[in-house]
Amino acid sequence: MADDQLIEIGYNYLVKHYKLNIIPYHRMSYIAKTGRGSTSIKNNQEIVVYPNSYALADANDVLQQLEFALKHEGIHLEVLAGCFSNISSAMITSFVKQKPTGKYARIIWFLYEWLTENKLTLPDVKNIPYVDILDPKKYYVGGDQKSKRHAVNNNLLGNKTFCPFVRKTAVLKKFERKNFSLMTKKLMSSVDPAVLMRATNYLYTKETKSSFGIEKINPDVKRTAQFIALLESASTIDRLDKKELIMLQNSIVEKAYRDIDYRNTQNYVGELTHLYTQKIHYISPKPTDLSALMENLLLCETKLFDSDVHPVVIAAILAFGFVFLHPFEDGNGRIHRFMIHYVLSKKKFTPDGIIFPVSAAMLKNIQAYDATLEIFSKPLMQAIERYDLSDDGVLNVMSETKIFYQYIDFTRFAEYLFECIELTINEYFKAELDFIVRYDKTKLSIQKIVDMPDIKIDRIIRCIAQNKGVLGTKMRRTYFSELSADKIGAIEAVVKREMLA
Repeated sequence: MADDQLIEIGYNYLVKHYKLNIIPYHRMSYIAKTGRGSTSIKNNQEIVVYPNSYALADANDVLQQLEFALKHEGIHLEVLAGCFSNISSAMITSFVKQKPTGKYARIIWFLYEWLTENKLTLPDVKNIPYVDILDPKKYYVGGDQKSKRHAVNNNLLGNKTFCPFVRKTAVLKKFERKNFSLMTKKLMSSVDPAVLMRATNYLYTKETKSSFGIEKINPDVKRTAQFIALLESASTIDRLDKKELIMLQNSIVEKAYRDIDYRNTQNYVGELTHLYTQKIHYISPKPTDLSALMENLLLCETKLFDSDVHPVVIAAILAFGFVFLHPFEDGNGRIHRFMIHYVLSKKKFTPDGIIFPVSAAMLKNIQAYDATLEIFSKPLMQAIERYDLSDDGVLNVMSETKIFYQYIDFTRFAEYLFECIELTINEYFKAELDFIVRYDKTKLSIQKIVDMPDIKIDRIIRCIAQNKGVLGTKMRRTYFSELSADKIGAIEAVVKREMLA
């Protein structure tokens, strides 16, 4: 449908009307002058066209537009905060008085007072049913905090300083039904405990090396062991507070880069495109905004842990929320990935002593990981209007940017994390269990052919497997000259049958 046949409505109208500089909402809504409605996807954004029967009585009435947005598009606090700074309290008061028991009038009233801390001259409502801020069928919600004044259940996941959103998409509902936690427990019960222990050791090592690998770091044996110990301790941490986060940061970075507090400088992610030119990919919150954002992210952690929100959704909110705030000078990425395991372990999504090496899934398709981070970083960079980078790499952000980090939609990050977990279970956890069982069977078969030391059996299996089922001449002469051609042929047949089939 041609653009001249479409009329902006809801949040789309309000953003343009008030010239709001925001992170784009997941949906753009229009009214068609003629014809039917439609829904399409463009650049990861829903384009929803409503038939003319949805047109407002007065399209220039911003409160009618706001009511339409709440009714059909959900909650977008960033737009609401921008609108409330432009709409007078008298206009809100008049609108509520016209329909004091109306669901959306009460939600607008509550959110106005909640976001602005400006109490309207309206009496408390009495004897009417409570309404939810978020529809539990469409959003993941927190526990109800009842506002008697408005007869509203505040079931938001956070507070006005940091309030994440996750929509209950078809993708997330499908992942929940797969019940990965139960699937893992069934896998564990199907193998010998000794096999499970060996697989677990492998998974912890793989997660550690992959997490460092994402940042192109090759850790030595000591750093690898330290990070494995950190991952193993995840379930013993009561709650991640500021003190605990600083201890984590200190344990995973070089001594020279340990912090004693959140950063007090402007952080960013960039790359040199020329000796004197940097391309900036991401700008983190200003140091002056950081403490409040981090404090309320951690308050959100408590609220989420006390809710019925799915553990993977909680992990996505906290881990990606942390990395977007980037509170330290170094180590943010590894802490971000550690937080995934911390949440899944604390919420008993992963069985005791087990880890899903999600970093391995991220590293395997690093482009998908980067593209997921860019879902937030790209529109953020378009929204930050004024900043300056000096020749020596010091960034100065002149725009007010705090609101961009306060009300992030984490839906796609939750979907991505589920995708990574599914891959780790199917490709790493199941595959490693199967590998160990087949490897042990191969060793037993080889020992029946020739009684060799374990170290030589391991070597001959590895050499044959790496050479596509044949022991190379050089390897044979160097390590296995004592074996006859018949015995080598028999061993090759075992490795082909058990390991390479």
